[in-house]
Amino acid sequence: MTKKTFDALMNMKYMKSIIDPGEAVGIMAGQSVGEPSTQMTLNTFHLAGHSAKNVTLGIPRLREIVMTASATIMTPTMTLLLNEGIPDKDAEQFAKAISKLTVAEIVDKVTISERIGSGVGYAKAKIYDIDIDFFPAEEYRKEYAINTKDVQKALQNKFIARLVKLTRTELKKRNEDKTGKKSSTAQPEIGVSVGRVADGPSGPDREAEPADDDDEDDEDDAKRARGGQNRSNQVSYEGPDDDEQVIIRRQDTPDEEEDAENGQTSRDVEMGDDSDDDSDDDSADEGAENDVKGKYEEVTKFKFDSKKGTTCNVQLQYDIETPKLLLLPIVEKAVHEAVIQSIPNIGNCVYVEADPLKGEPACVMTDGVNLMAMRDHQDIIKPHSLYTNSIHDMLNLYGVEAARATIVREMDAVFKGHSISVDNRHLNLIGDVMTQSGGFNAFSRNGLVKDATSPFARMSFETTVGALKDAVLERDTDNLKGPSSRIVVGRSGTVGTGAFDILAPVA
Repeated sequence: MTKKTFDALMNMKYMKSIIDPGEAVGIMAGQSVGEPSTQMTLNTFHLAGHSAKNVTLGIPRLREIVMTASATIMTPTMTLLLNEGIPDKDAEQFAKAISKLTVAEIVDKVTISERIGSGVGYAKAKIYDIDIDFFPAEEYRKEYAINTKDVQKALQNKFIARLVKLTRTELKKRNEDKTGKKSSTAQPEIGVSVGRVADGPSGPDREAEPADDDDEDDEDDAKRARGGQNRSNQVSYEGPDDDEQVIIRRQDTPDEEEDAENGQTSRDVEMGDDSDDDSDDDSADEGAENDVKGKYEEVTKFKFDSKKGTTCNVQLQYDIETPKLLLLPIVEKAVHEAVIQSIPNIGNCVYVEADPLKGEPACVMTDGVNLMAMRDHQDIIKPHSLYTNSIHDMLNLYGVEAARATIVREMDAVFKGHSISVDNRHLNLIGDVMTQSGGFNAFSRNGLVKDATSPFARMSFETTVGALKDAVLERDTDNLKGPSSRIVVGRSGTVGTGAFDILAPVA
C-alpha cells in the first residue's frame, strides 16, 4: 500500500467518524445504551470463568455505575499483574498470604462436653470443656502459608475474646428472659393481632377438631394493619429510593469498625520457606495459658499444642445457677470471626494462570479493594498496573482521567458479557459527562441533575415542585440554551436544524 492510498483511507475513516453539526449526541448515546440494556437478563452475580471470582453484571452493575455512582459496590475486585520471572508456586503462595483466613478454615472437628463439679471460686459450677481438633499442621502450613505461631496467636487473642463476648451476651439475654426484665420474641407485640387461639378437645371422649378458620381472617387484618403502618411511614417522591438509602448508610457507616471488631490484621508476605519454628517450650505454653486465664475469669483452662498444632482445649466455668448454654453455635460463630491473617477490606484471593491464546497475562484476582496495601508488594506485583472495578478508588488514588477510563471499561465489560455491541463513542460521552466536574457524579436527582445550571432542566427531570421552589427562593435564571429548558417553555430545541441559523443571500 502506497502512502497516498494509506492517507486516503485514513482521511475517509476520519470523515466517517465526524458527526454532523447539530446531532443530538446525548440522545443517541442514551438510546444506544438504554435499548440493549432492556435485553439484558437481571444477573446479579456471574462466575467469570473462575469458581472463586464473583462479579456483578447486567442491570445491577449498570445501576451501580450510571444511576447511583456507588462508592461501595456489591462485588469489588482488584487485578494484580505479576512481575516477570515470578514462579507459579510463589505467585500462588502470595495469593494465599494476602487472603483473609479465619480459624474456621483449619478446624476439623469441635467437641463440647458439659458437666457439674467443683469449680474455681464456686462450690458447684457448670463446666464446659471445648476440644478443637485442627487439620494436620503440615497441611494447613502449606495450603495457607501460615505457621502454628499464627494459629496460637489467633486463638489466644481473637478466638477467646470473641468466645467470651458471645457467651456473656447470650447469658445476659437468657437472664433477662428468665427474670422478665425484657420481653422475648415469643411474647406478642402490643397492637398487632396474633389471631384467635383454637379451642382444643376438652374431654377424653371428644374427637380432635381442626383449628378455627377465623385465624386466616385475623392474619389478613394484621397484614392490613401493618400495610397501613408502612404507608404512613412512606417518604415523598423527592426522597431517595431504597437502593440510594442503602448506599447512604454504607457510606455513613464504613466497614472499618466491623473489621476492627473482628481483629483483622495484615501479615508480611514472605516468599521463603514455609517451615515452622517448633522450638517453643512448655513454659511458653504455660505463659499463654496464664495470660488468657488472667484476662477472663470464666476461662479456667487454655492449652494449645504448639509443637504439633493440631489440638486446642478450652474450659469455661460458670455458677450452678447460671442458665444453660448451647455452646456449639457460639463456638462456630467465634471460629468464623477469629481472623488469623488478613489485609483490611480484602477477602479471598486467587492466582489465575496466563492464557496465551487470549493474550491474558498471569494475575492475582482479589475479593475486595485495598490499593494502598498492594503498594507494599512491589517485588511481586507491578505497582503501575493495579486495576480495580471500584471507580471511586480509581478516582481517589489515580485521578479523574483514570476514573473516566474505568467507567468506559466497566460499561463495555457489562455489554460484552451479554454479547452486546455498543459503539465506544457513546460510552466515552457518558464517561465525559459523569466526570466533567472533576469527580464522579451519577445520572440521578442527587448527581448531575442537582448540579445542573439550568433550573428548567432540573424541573423536567423528576422533582418539579422542589426544583421550582429552590429556583424561586434563590432567584435563579435560565439562559434557555439547553434542550430540556427550551422544551419546557415551548421553544424548538438546539439540536438538529435548530442548532444554527439559516442565512439566505440578499439579492
